[in-house]
Amino acid sequence: MRILELGKFYPPERGGMETLLQLWAEGFAARGHDVTCVVANRHPRTVTEQVGQVRLERVAQFGELFSLSLCPSYTGAIHRHPTDIIHAHFPNPLADLAILRAPRRTPVVVHWHSDIVRQRALMSLYRPLQLAMLRRADQVVVATPMHLEYSAWLGPFRDKVTVIPFGLDLARFAPTPALGRRVAELRAGCGDRVIFLNVGRLVPYKGQRHAIEALTGAPKAELWLAGTGPLEEELRELAGSLGVSDRVRFWGNVADSDLPALIHACDVFLFPSVTPNEAFGLVLVEAMACGKPLIACRLRSGVPYVCRPNVNGLLVPPAESKALAEAMGTLIASPSLRSTLGTAGRHLAAAEFAVEGMLDRYLELFRGLLGKSRAECPTTKLTS
Repeated sequence: MRILELGKFYPPERGGMETLLQLWAEGFAARGHDVTCVVANRHPRTVTEQVGQVRLERVAQFGELFSLSLCPSYTGAIHRHPTDIIHAHFPNPLADLAILRAPRRTPVVVHWHSDIVRQRALMSLYRPLQLAMLRRADQVVVATPMHLEYSAWLGPFRDKVTVIPFGLDLARFAPTPALGRRVAELRAGCGDRVIFLNVGRLVPYKGQRHAIEALTGAPKAELWLAGTGPLEEELRELAGSLGVSDRVRFWGNVADSDLPALIHACDVFLFPSVTPNEAFGLVLVEAMACGKPLIACRLRSGVPYVCRPNVNGLLVPPAESKALAEAMGTLIASPSLRSTLGTAGRHLAAAEFAVEGMLDRYLELFRGLLGKSRAECPTTKLTS
């Protein structure tokens, strides 16, 4: 079948949505389907290229407004790339407009990554477009039941919502001799401290300041922060003022090739994000694949679906450094609990969050919609 992916950006742009978009596009193409992916470029020119088996169109961007890429030609993607099925990723108003221009006979699947959180003030303007897109969509997919439960918008469309958990390529986190040597290098000099790792941009909603504050109540802990962002200097100053700078290590941007070793090198994966902007937490699955216990916050999002309390991790109230320190202390004091949670997480990742399962369920959904489309429009010729 011909599949048109409508996304925001595509690797080498980094981010959870970009990682997933690449997995979908490459995964569908590897299974013999014709995949075209349309995203925004970072420059005022359109570039069309073949990336492996995926046809990629990066549409000219002429700036941004409220995080929206200004790409006038994006909405015509459906006419430039005739397709059997559209797979779009929300939130992205450009994709919404493209969907509304699509022929009615073309099935539309929208993956609802999260409600719009940061631009809520603009919702009065955007609401009509969002509702029109939801009415047009044949199916809306969410990654966890919580995405539907906590959404302010999906309730009236519940009958067309399907849960398909995100999946990742877990094989890249499998232990190897080379990885073991790299882990030993990373841990050298840490002594008997228990290493807590966080991977993410250094921005307010990621909650790293609470992890640093928690160190004052967890004297045997060492905190590793992998990522960069506007709060880096502020976080360094905070660590200094609290007297814990000798137990906080800033790794900066870590290459994708070195990320598995960094995760394997830690003892606990720490995820202190404090708002529902954190809708799922793909990096939690990566840590689970490495057999690491988790500590995360009890958010109104999909995070508690991934980090399941007393199964593969511990949950604490968001933005409460004392509670975070207590959870850290619990895992510091019990290596056996760390091992139990980590082992359960590795099994859970393989059972529920592997890319193969995600692709299987998506293609089953696509084929069902195409079958329905053929039945309703028997004269329409579709490539399968």
